[in-house]
Amino acid sequence: MLDSIKHRVKKETLGHLSIVFTENILSKGFNFILIILIARALGPEKYGVYSFVTVSVLFLGTFLDFSMENSAVRFSGKYQNKREEIFGVYLIFKTATLTILFFLVLLFPKAIIVLLNKPQIEKYLLIIFIGCAVESYQYIITTYLQSLERFTARALINAGVFLARLLSIFVLLQLSVSNIRTISFFFALSGLPFILLCFKYFINFFKALFSYKISGELLKEILHYAKWLVLGSLAMNIMTRLDFYIIVSLLSFREAGLYNSAFQLVSPLVIISLVFGKVFLPKVSKYTEPFQIKAYIRKVVKIGAAISILLILIIPFCKDIILFIFGEKFLEAFEVFRILLVSHIFTLWNVMFGIAFYSMGYSKYMAIGAYIELLVFTICSFILVPRLGMEGAAWSRMIASAGYLGTVILFLSRTLYSKNKKSRHI
Repeated sequence: MLDSIKHRVKKETLGHLSIVFTENILSKGFNFILIILIARALGPEKYGVYSFVTVSVLFLGTFLDFSMENSAVRFSGKYQNKREEIFGVYLIFKTATLTILFFLVLLFPKAIIVLLNKPQIEKYLLIIFIGCAVESYQYIITTYLQSLERFTARALINAGVFLARLLSIFVLLQLSVSNIRTISFFFALSGLPFILLCFKYFINFFKALFSYKISGELLKEILHYAKWLVLGSLAMNIMTRLDFYIIVSLLSFREAGLYNSAFQLVSPLVIISLVFGKVFLPKVSKYTEPFQIKAYIRKVVKIGAAISILLILIIPFCKDIILFIFGEKFLEAFEVFRILLVSHIFTLWNVMFGIAFYSMGYSKYMAIGAYIELLVFTICSFILVPRLGMEGAAWSRMIASAGYLGTVILFLSRTLYSKNKKSRHI
C-alpha cells in the first residue's frame, strides 16, 4: 500500500514537472523569438529603450509581489479550507501596492528620471505602470492555480500571454510599425484578456474573505513567516535586474541593449530554476521530518551537477551563438553572455537549496543571504562598472551569486545538523 502511494506521488510529481517544463519552454521560446525579431529590427540603441520598458514591467510586477506568492502557496497548502480567504488577503495586498505605485509615478516622475539619468523615459512611465498592473493580477491567478496544483490551466495562461505578445508585435513589425511606445503598449496589455477570462476568481476571493473572514491567529502566522520573506524579497528582486538599471544609469541605451541581449540568451535557462520553484515548493512545504529534506537535497544535488556540467560545455561557443542569433551588431555582448552563463549556475543552486529553507519555515536565512548578495554586488559594481563597463556589471553579478550560494550552503548545513541533533535527543 505504501509503495503504491509513493509510486503515485512520484508519477504525479513527474507529470507536474513535465507540464511546468513544457509551459516554460513555450513561454521562453515565444519570448526568445520576439526578442530576436525586435533586436534585429530596432538595433542595439532602440532595443535598449524597448528593453528598459519591458524589463521595468516584469521587474516591478515581481518586485511589488514581495514574494507573497510564496506565502500564499505555502499556507493555502497547509490550511486548504482557507485557501480563498488567504488569496483574498493576497489580492488586497497586491491592489494596495499598485495604488501606491500609481501615486508615486503620478506625483514624482522627475525623481525617477533623475535617478536613472535618462530624461527620455518619462513618456514610457504610464505604459510601464499599466504593464505592471496587468502582470500583477495575472500573477495572482496563476499562483492560485499553482496552489491547487492545476498546472495545465496555469501553463495555458502563462504560455498564452507570451504567444499573444509575439503575435501582436509580429503583426506590428510586419506593418513596419517601429514606434517603441506602440510596441511597448501591446507588450503591456498582452495579459489583459486572460485576466478578464479569470475575473471570477477575484470575486470568489473577496466573497470568501468577507463572508468567512480569516482568523487573527492564521494572519499572525502568515505575517510572522512573511516578514523575513518580504525582507529577503526586497534584495532578491532588486538583484534580478539591478545590473541592467546600473548600465542604463551609468552607460548608454546602446550598451543597455547589448547587455540585455546577452541576458536574454541566458534567460531560457531560468526555465530550470522556475520548474524547481513552482513544482517542488508546494510539495516540499508539506515535509515535516529532517530525513525528507535530506532526501530532497540528495535528489537536487544529482540533478544540479548534471545541469551545471552541460552549461559549462556551452561556454566555448558563446561568440558563435551571439553572431548566429543577433548578428554582428550585437557581437560586443559575447563576453557578457559568457560571464552571465557562469553566474546562472550559481543562481540555479541557490534556487534548489532555497526551496528547502522555505519549506522548513526558515525564510530568514534566505533573506540574510539575499542582502549579502546585494551588498557584494553593489560594492563590486562601484569598482568594476566604471572600469569594465558592461562586463563589470556581469562580473559583479557572478561574484555576488557565488557569495550568496556560499551563505546558503553554510546556513543549510547548520540547520540540518541542528535538526538532526534535536531529533536524536527526542
